Amino acid sequence: MKTRLLSFVFAVTAIFTFVSCDKEMIYDVYPVVMKVTVVNNGGVDLLNPENDGAFDETQIKVLYKDEEYECGEDMSELRTKAYMPHFYGLRNLYNAYSQAYELKFGEFDGAESYSGEEITILWGDGTSDNIKFNRTFKWKNNGKPKVKHEWFLNGKKVSDETIDVIKIIK
Repeated sequence: MKTRLLSFVFAVTAIFTFVSCDKEMIYDVYPVVMKVTVVNNGGVDLLNPENDGAFDETQIKVLYKDEEYECGEDMSELRTKAYMPHFYGLRNLYNAYSQAYELKFGEFDGAESYSGEEITILWGDGTSDNIKFNRTFKWKNNGKPKVKHEWFLNGKKVSDETIDVIKIIK
């Protein structure tokens, strides 16, 4: 009798649990981060400080909206448990997956749209490169996000929707 009663209570609890589940999805929107790798014509990583001819990380800067950002200077002031974009400024970080160094600039709010955002990288040797991006972010009628981006390097489109890293050959 006790076993039947416990089985009945468990079955009723399970039914209410599955029937009452809210099917609304919650999305964490990944922030926008400009990522750049730099190699020479021979494929040598020019952001790796151990390689001959590599750029001096302390001399690399980014100009964005009339402000200059030095490489390695942490600009993030926001501290929270929620997944919010943290603007770190410009960093040179090793990516273990691609086994290459990447310059990263951002993060920008991924749930926003951007039009004609321009970033100029000053390499510290008198040369520079300009990166521009457009991004549209919308919520579709079904509640899912729709994102479209375009990336340009020195005025030429370099990407489709799947861009992850812009590769610059110096």
